[in-house]
Amino acid sequence: MQRILFLIAHPKQDAGCRYRVYQFLPYFERAGYECTVAPFSTERLFYILRTGGNIMAKILETVWCAIRRAIVISRVPHFDFVVIHREVFPFLTPLWEKIVLRRSRKAIFSFDDAVYTGHPDVSSLTHPWLYRLKYGRGVNDVLRGCHHIVAGNRILGDYARSLNPHVTVIPTVVDCDYYEYQQPQGDRDRPVTVGWMGSPSTGPYLSIVEPALRLLAQTFPGRIQFRFFGFPQYKLDVPAFASLPFRLSSEIADLHSMDIGIMPLPDTVWTSGKCAFKAIQYMATGAVAVASPIGVTTDLIRHQENGLLARSTEEWFEALSRLVTDLDLRQALSRHARRTILDGYSLQQWGPRFVGVLDELAGAELSLAGTGEIFPV
Repeated sequence: MQRILFLIAHPKQDAGCRYRVYQFLPYFERAGYECTVAPFSTERLFYILRTGGNIMAKILETVWCAIRRAIVISRVPHFDFVVIHREVFPFLTPLWEKIVLRRSRKAIFSFDDAVYTGHPDVSSLTHPWLYRLKYGRGVNDVLRGCHHIVAGNRILGDYARSLNPHVTVIPTVVDCDYYEYQQPQGDRDRPVTVGWMGSPSTGPYLSIVEPALRLLAQTFPGRIQFRFFGFPQYKLDVPAFASLPFRLSSEIADLHSMDIGIMPLPDTVWTSGKCAFKAIQYMATGAVAVASPIGVTTDLIRHQENGLLARSTEEWFEALSRLVTDLDLRQALSRHARRTILDGYSLQQWGPRFVGVLDELAGAELSLAGTGEIFPV
């Protein structure tokens, strides 16, 4: 039995780790792989890092997590594969990643953001100084040195191929059995809900669409409500606005509460590398996605076929207004969006493909056994 070690930053409460690693585990296990997942952070550290204060508790817990990580690294040679998702340690890239690469039989690097650019805006984060120690061009050494790369979209894949030819693109996907589809309903007694689901790191992008949202609320008084999840500190001075924390236990119900889901993005190198996951969530569950045409968003959303694209304030207002007033359009776009997800962005489609990447690597290793030669896979 082949053994896989997944080195990830956080427990499954973190969306990136949940969707890029944890949800694929049943597919690997059914294929006969023995999986070990090793987050750097404990659940306690994950939560206290997202609050102010508690400096001593954060330091002590981080030290414990570092010791725990060092023990895991000592066991790397006992695994057939090591999958590094984004980082081994939350800082000092690529020092610890290089240690793992030297000790592992076959190392795979997985990433779903433009980590080679560094994080451009950390002002909204609880500990912005930590992000100045993360990512950047040091990731290039990891990309060059690993056996294989799993990139979250074609833009990240193209960058990785400039450093290493062994790249597979696996988008960030959803389990369509869990992400149940809800057909948009027409109810004159219920306002249309414009929603957003994100995090403090993507919350600042909402400033792009604020003027359009204010104008929308003024144009359709009493017909619009706003429900934003994941950045409760964010407030917008419009009627019927609620800014709520993200709750894993109610994630699908919160998505189902939206008629329209927005995904504004600035046009930067960092955002161009994003995987458009908010839009994928909206489209899977029935909300009509309206998004900025940045990066691979234009691969996912075909304007006026399975969603709408908007760049300027005028385009955002026009797109949202059309959806508020035209139920037939919302229903048509929603149906086509769900089909897009089923065909191209579902766990059911990509789970077996991810397994196939490791099967090929394992098969190549076996086919070369006993030849006395070493070839790159």
